[in-house]
This record gives sequence, structure tokens and C-alpha cells, in this order.
Amino acid sequence: MTDPFFAALRARRPDVDIVILPPDDPPKPSPEATSEELSRSAQVVDATFAAITARVSEPASDGPLWETYNSQNVRRWAQLEARAADGDTILAGLDEAFREAGWDSRVAVKAFHRWTASQPDVQILGAWSETHHRLVVTVTGRVLRPAAGVREALT
Repeated sequence: MTDPFFAALRARRPDVDIVILPPDDPPKPSPEATSEELSRSAQVVDATFAAITARVSEPASDGPLWETYNSQNVRRWAQLEARAADGDTILAGLDEAFREAGWDSRVAVKAFHRWTASQPDVQILGAWSETHHRLVVTVTGRVLRPAAGVREALT
């Protein structure tokens, strides 16, 4: 190999075989989503967001709304923010409730508390800073490509 990076790697680690794989095939374009599919996605995200909002006192929210994603695609999106001295308890309660409902859900505590939960059509990311007492939860739906004429109907 004449590439300096791989030559140095080979010199350092002669026991390692270096294999360069061909690139993956480009992803196939997603099928166009009908207005019914977009409506179902909105219902799932909106209901999930409402369930979370009900557990947080005095949240400020943005959405739910349709967000343009990669120019031709959209996804349903919503976010809430709240000042909460007990954000760790709120996230733990959300984690428990969503796990009991069959979601893939977990809380991690490092520099801040981070909660993630997902199902095939919805992803949730929540974070709470103990220092700032700030709780932020974002709910996003799956990325969809609206069929011709359907995009204009999204509000």
C-alpha cells in the first residue's frame, strides 16, 4: 500500500489485515407517503407529545408541526421546555411509563440526564440539566416523502 496512512498503520500493526470494501449501493428512494400515512404519523407523534406534556408542569412547547427534512421529505416534530428542579424524577417516570407501554426506553446519567425512547414510527430525546434546572424533550416522527399534491396540504 502506498498511502501514507495505511503504510504507517501496517508498520505499527503488521498482524492486522487491512481490507477496503466497495461502497454500499445508494439507498433506494423512499416510496411516496399518502395523506393517510402522513395523518397517521401526525396522530402518533401528537399523542406521544401530549402524553409527555401531561407529566410536565408548565411546559412551553413548540409544535407539533411538520418539519422539512432533506428538501423533499418531512417529519412531524414537537418540543417542550420547562424549568424543573425534579427533572431527573420526571425523566425516570417517563422512562418507566414508556417501557411499560412496550417502548425501547432508557435513561443515562452523565454530565446531564438523558432519556431516549423509540418505536418504529417515533423517537424521543429528553435531557435535563441539574445545574440549570432545564428540561427539554423532543419528539420526532419518521421521515416521509409526501406524494405529489400532498405536501401543500400540510400545515
